[in-house]
Amino acid sequence: MERTTIRCHACDSTDHRPYGSSGQNRIVVCRGCGLYFVNPVPTAADLRRAVTEAETYTEDQVRKVDFFRRRAERLLEHVETLVPNGRLLDVGCAIGTELVVARERGWATCGIELSSASLRIAKEQGLDVREGPLEDAGLEAASFDLVTANHVVEHLAWPRAFFAETRRVLAPHGYLFVAVPNVDACKRYLLRSRYRWTFHDDHFVHYSVATLTKVLDRHGFDVASIHSSRAYDFHDDVDARPRWFRWLNSRIEASGHGIEIFCLARPRA
Repeated sequence: MERTTIRCHACDSTDHRPYGSSGQNRIVVCRGCGLYFVNPVPTAADLRRAVTEAETYTEDQVRKVDFFRRRAERLLEHVETLVPNGRLLDVGCAIGTELVVARERGWATCGIELSSASLRIAKEQGLDVREGPLEDAGLEAASFDLVTANHVVEHLAWPRAFFAETRRVLAPHGYLFVAVPNVDACKRYLLRSRYRWTFHDDHFVHYSVATLTKVLDRHGFDVASIHSSRAYDFHDDVDARPRWFRWLNSRIEASGHGIEIFCLARPRA
């Protein structure tokens, strides 16, 4: 697989230090801004082909559908306090769980997905889903009130086109929601590049709260809210857990060391 050396996605620097490896991926840390990213990276065509043929994430979505429904419901409950129900675009919509929840809540929905296995399940639910990368979908400018990307942007070795197209299709009052693994998660400090939740073989940018904010700023977004979530990868409802667990989990989240980052951002005027 052909690979290309790149600059830092957050600050455009070429000054970085080696950190570790994951499979064939060489992980570096930018000396200027602290972003962890893979360098060099495969071509966009090679990456698209790998995702189209993959079924691992489809199986994961099917197993955890209740978890993803709860996540979508809580996101939309919050977003609906900021913007009325309108048009929602889910980039990397997988089997369409978020789209189903949004449709039930009165949103007009559209999804973008690369995986053929996931697309098949989404279409069986009567959802409007498009195959291919966002920038090839031909969507109208300023046509969506909310764009969501759940565990998508870490897979983008070339994220510039995604952010540019997201800004183009978002209405001026709209929001972008991004969820990514958190490189500052507690376990990463123990396992370093062996921490596979973050340093997965098909993850090419590894974000912290600080560096995700910098990348969004560079691409014309202002962060409205950002925080880390979940002390570890549990899938049941945290409210059903014992009080001590909820307390500990909330402290880890507040410290910025949860395993995920949830971010709402708005396109800059």
